Amino acid sequence: MSNWDAIGVGLVVRDFCVLMDRYPDSDEKLPAREIHEVGGGPVPTALITMARFGRKTAISGVVGNDFGGRFIVDGLEREGLNVDHIAVREGFESQTSVIVVENGRRTILEAPRGVDFPLTWDDVRALPFEDCDALLVDARKVDVQIEAAKRVREAGGLVVLDCGHPRAGVDELVALTDVAIFSHTYPKALFGPDYDAEAFVRKTAEKLPTSGPAIAGVTLGAGGCALTSRDEPFFRLPGVRVKALDTTGAGDVFHGAFTHAYLKAKSVADAAKFANLTAARKCEGMTGRAPLPREAELWEQI
Repeated sequence: MSNWDAIGVGLVVRDFCVLMDRYPDSDEKLPAREIHEVGGGPVPTALITMARFGRKTAISGVVGNDFGGRFIVDGLEREGLNVDHIAVREGFESQTSVIVVENGRRTILEAPRGVDFPLTWDDVRALPFEDCDALLVDARKVDVQIEAAKRVREAGGLVVLDCGHPRAGVDELVALTDVAIFSHTYPKALFGPDYDAEAFVRKTAEKLPTSGPAIAGVTLGAGGCALTSRDEPFFRLPGVRVKALDTTGAGDVFHGAFTHAYLKAKSVADAAKFANLTAARKCEGMTGRAPLPREAELWEQI
């Protein structure tokens, strides 16, 4: 048994989440219903989900030596993540996004420079790659994440990929990934809105290493998810009906919940059902850090 359940390498960010009754028209001033300042990012949100279910987790990323960076790190620590491998860069401005939420939809405004961040192998090399059950990555720093994936797989751990948009190096990382579950935005960007989810998932599974479980999937927003693996045939799960307030971070929560449940049950179908429900219940609250039900309650609902 490993000392660490999951470690992660990826983007860490601060989000300003603004809840509106409707999106304002040009030159219009409207009052916000709620404004939240929280941490975000695919890998940290997934790891926080796992930590809330009792998992021991650690993360590596980059922040600036500024208020935003301290806010991000403090938030991760409060959620129980080990932050010893977060690099603090002088002269780097910590990543910040503004997310406008209205009618269950969200609009994300990124910083002018985008989401690039100066993470290097030296920043992550001390992570316990040989002593963890899973590594979570987001294809944001592919060169670093490829090296991390090699080390984790050599030690017998799982590599879990969450990716929402095509970018250079994704295929190389997929070739070292055991669990590749993409957002529906990924195949949409490649093949258009009428893409074939089953064909995409099956093609992805063919790219995964033959020595692992070869779990491939796509999250479909309100439409649920679709997955396959080496041992289980392709299947779809419908979305879980909830009164959705904010979908921010739902896919990230899905990945954390799936990884937690798969490590526990080793069943792709059971893990997908658990993740599908957990992600839906997150949408009942604001931000990607919205409270989650107790694990036992979630299993009872499945």
